[in-house]
Amino acid sequence: MARFSRGGGGGASHPRARAQRLEVLIGILAFFTLMAAIQAVTYELRGRSATGAALVLLGLVIALALAIRARRRTGV
Repeated sequence: MARFSRGGGGGASHPRARAQRLEVLIGILAFFTLMAAIQAVTYELRGRSATGAALVLLGLVIALALAIRARRRTGV
């Protein structure tokens, strides 16, 4: 039975693999950021309190910006 290693065990991964993982993360964060933005706008237009939705949106925007920054630093 063959055994598969996950990058040699040293914790370091190939730069392209890291970039691909970050791209997947960016896509997921972008989707949920868009959904949170739609929810916040909808709450505002309906006159409901949008404080919670706005805070979630802020957190997602910050996480998305950090992921994009990390992706640019990979240099791949």
